[in-house]
Amino acid sequence: MCAFLFRFKGYILDSKVLQKSKLILQENPIWKGLIILAFPVFLANILKTLHDIVDTMFIGMMPDQTVATQMQAAIGLTWPIFFIFISIGLGLSVASNGLIGQFIGKEDYESAKKFATNSAYLSIILGVLFTLVVFLFAKLILRLMGVDGDVLDYATTYLRIRSFELPVVFLMFAFQAIRRATGDTTTPVVINSIAIAINIALTALLILVYQLGITGAAIATLIGQWVMLPIMVYYFIHARSGIQVTFKMKYLNYSIIDKVVRVALPASAGQSLQAVGFVILNSLIYSYGENIAAAFFIGNRITSLVMFPVSSITSIIAIYVAQNIGAGNIPRAKRSVQEGISISVIMMTVGIAILLPFSRFIVGWFSHDASTIPYAIQYMFYIGIGLPLMALFQAYLSTFQGSGDTHFSLILAVVRLWIFRLPFVLLTMHFTDWGPLGVWYSMLASNILAAGVGWLLYTKVKFTPRIRVTRSAY
Repeated sequence: MCAFLFRFKGYILDSKVLQKSKLILQENPIWKGLIILAFPVFLANILKTLHDIVDTMFIGMMPDQTVATQMQAAIGLTWPIFFIFISIGLGLSVASNGLIGQFIGKEDYESAKKFATNSAYLSIILGVLFTLVVFLFAKLILRLMGVDGDVLDYATTYLRIRSFELPVVFLMFAFQAIRRATGDTTTPVVINSIAIAINIALTALLILVYQLGITGAAIATLIGQWVMLPIMVYYFIHARSGIQVTFKMKYLNYSIIDKVVRVALPASAGQSLQAVGFVILNSLIYSYGENIAAAFFIGNRITSLVMFPVSSITSIIAIYVAQNIGAGNIPRAKRSVQEGISISVIMMTVGIAILLPFSRFIVGWFSHDASTIPYAIQYMFYIGIGLPLMALFQAYLSTFQGSGDTHFSLILAVVRLWIFRLPFVLLTMHFTDWGPLGVWYSMLASNILAAGVGWLLYTKVKFTPRIRVTRSAY
């Protein structure tokens, strides 16, 4: 059966869009709709992880293992720097998703298009600006981190090449927010899949065949990202359903940009502060020795297998909350949060219950070091028993994003890492003889306390629209 189309000033309704809107705003049970929309996001999370490890994997296959280790260290050192800048784009994505979703729920498609257009423009502008900052100050930033020697040269090269992907990455964040606000969680996954496939193929070619090392890894990733640009632009301008974006300077609206920035700023600040905090946390863990740092890395990789499906569910909560608030259906918005929390906690509990009994066997896939394996198993246990509380944490963050209360996201992120976790780790390091076990205790305690703070902040969410309906000509 052919889908019918209805065009409304840059927003195209077809049967698929209407079906997803009905799913979010009307259909029951809500948990079923959450799972349906979360599945493509789950695939995207898997692909993102593959994207993160592909450079390291192929560099590790280089003949000279000394150089390979230095290059792997260089790539690892650049990620916190990259994430600090990327967190700004993630904050914009959060703001755009929430605001556009509320307009769609209100059926104010004209305003949805205005916000989508200006979000795209803002993403491009910031992406170009941050490219200049990263390229010009890469070596200085790395030196301030204490990096020197060959690792400094490798890291500078890698960071400068990859800085040129920031405009595309930022635009992708805007694209994901705009598509997801309409209920389309599939298209961004398809585009990301193309980019990652190209990245993997080019990385293997440039590193293993042409022996370009870290330069080849950076170039492969850069090309993979830029391949997405024409596809995204096509979807922006010629979307068969959802919001169309018009790239004309006359549509820039500084009041809209100001609104997006005001909502995005707390979320971006929260992400940035977390990025800085995790740099400090990793350095503290590394002070216990390379085997402890390796155990921490391995444990996080394994437990992320449980986090994948749950974080996919919690990300969809924001869409449900935003659209139902926009539609004025506050009880359904609240019910979406409750059902989202229920299935997230159940999934996390079941997942970790399956994983923990096989922890020794699974850790053996990642390490053969006798001094690392026991600590990795130990870390998995303590972080694992707290994962159901992480489901609560993620669900509350998503609720704050969908409702537009992004200042609560900032508070929760800062409290968990800077008020609880880092001070706890420092206290156990200096006033106990627990060793690495003190770090695991601290992480578990911070997750427990953060869940309580998240609940307290959730009780203060008013579930009121952060938008005003406009009907002026575009």
